Amino acid sequence: MYPIMPFDGPSIPLGSKTSTDLADLTRPRSRSPDDFHHWEVADFIQAYTSETMTPTEVAERAIRAIQDSDRRKPPLRAIIQYNVEEIRKMAAASTERYRNNSPLSPLDGVPVCIKEELAVVPYYHRSGTDCLGCDAPSTVDSTVVAKLREAGAVILGVANMHELGMGVTGCNPNKLHGTARNPYNPQHFTGGSSSGSASAVGAGICPIAIGTDAGGSVRIPSALCGVVGLKGTFGRVSDHGGKLPDTPCECASLLHVGPIAASVRDAAIAFALTAGPDPKYPHGLNQPIINLENLDNTNLTGIRVGVDWRYLRHSSNCIVAACEKTIEHLENCGANIVDVQIPELEEARIAHTCIVVMEMAAAMAESFSKQYDKLTLPSRGLLAMRDTVPAFDYIQAMKQRTRTMNFLKEIFNKVDVIITPGTGILAPRTNPGELTYGKAPDEKDSALMRYMFLGNLAGIPAVTVPIGYSSNNNLPMSLQVQAGWWQEGVMLRVAHAVEKGTKHAKPQVHFSLLG
Repeated sequence: MYPIMPFDGPSIPLGSKTSTDLADLTRPRSRSPDDFHHWEVADFIQAYTSETMTPTEVAERAIRAIQDSDRRKPPLRAIIQYNVEEIRKMAAASTERYRNNSPLSPLDGVPVCIKEELAVVPYYHRSGTDCLGCDAPSTVDSTVVAKLREAGAVILGVANMHELGMGVTGCNPNKLHGTARNPYNPQHFTGGSSSGSASAVGAGICPIAIGTDAGGSVRIPSALCGVVGLKGTFGRVSDHGGKLPDTPCECASLLHVGPIAASVRDAAIAFALTAGPDPKYPHGLNQPIINLENLDNTNLTGIRVGVDWRYLRHSSNCIVAACEKTIEHLENCGANIVDVQIPELEEARIAHTCIVVMEMAAAMAESFSKQYDKLTLPSRGLLAMRDTVPAFDYIQAMKQRTRTMNFLKEIFNKVDVIITPGTGILAPRTNPGELTYGKAPDEKDSALMRYMFLGNLAGIPAVTVPIGYSSNNNLPMSLQVQAGWWQEGVMLRVAHAVEKGTKHAKPQVHFSLLG
């Protein structure tokens, strides 16, 4: 019923803080002044320790960036709830810690934002709706937010999302939200459902944001907004505090919490500091120690990279070409490219869809009946699909999950990672009708999700990383790297090598917190 895979070796002790050595990931790296790059955690640490800037000064720039982003036409709508005094209070505390040479972690003083699906004090926990979680603000943080506070991060506020997380474009017509815009082209969707999180990182408002992913909702918007999206092995990061008040967890056997970040190194830092067992989250109580050793090493000699070529080429021509170029780069880094064939992909896709619908509908049954007329039409339609899926099909979908996990287990005995495109198409263009009434699922949604479902159904870790931009409209393209259960280290090492071989373009909408 849950994609949990046993492992050999020591476990992370319950209640312990990360023992992962992050020193190599926080050293500033040399860059060409002619190349665009997002500011990353190492840059903030260097600014704070050199006293070039303080967390308070950075926080003021972030506040102005949020405000200026929503004065634009169209407004960016990345961060939809924020409290200036709360931001300043956290930044002042961080500034004092740096003054005393006692930062709490690499994320001390670093601005972050959190998807509205996760509880964050003192904000409303609405999950992209205008009708749920609106009675009172949260009084207890979700586990991932509590860990970020313990690390000293400056939480800027709550990020926009697709209503209830039930969509992959980020289209949200609700009056309290509006649709988050893609910083590379505001006339195109961000992807979803963690739309505001990816938009905020892509626009430079913060280097790290937190999203959730039951069908690509971290990885798709990251791919479309030109940033890095990571979900670890199922259970790695607690999703406690990710459900609406008085409801069970939506998509409990599929949901992952993970970072969206400016770089692979930043994603790794955020992942290491938020992962680990949580007594309030039973699925992650037993997990191995995280190993990020050699992540910066781009010599991939001995690493086996699996490619299912037929699957990879089921995407737009420009994305296929970019992926093939990246595979050549990985070969030049020493990787061994291995042909693989992933069995029963269509059966796995259908099983994932069935589980999403049934678990979401079961969790939302009471809210659906009471708030039916206040939800958008696309959400109503998706939740109503529960009546078309009998219990027999749900059980068959769980059986298919077991088959798919066994297929992948065999493949990962032969390769270290599997690579695919991040999405099958570029970011779709918005249109006025969808922005007003919502967007019903169509073939574009299927293309966006084409490479996502295995990670959620089987619970394997996955990361999307930019590999270039379309020639006609400069929209980001992305590669996905997936590894076997608990093997986030080798996955991130390959992703970092991909990143090092990519020249990045500046978004149309961009704010600089340090420069």
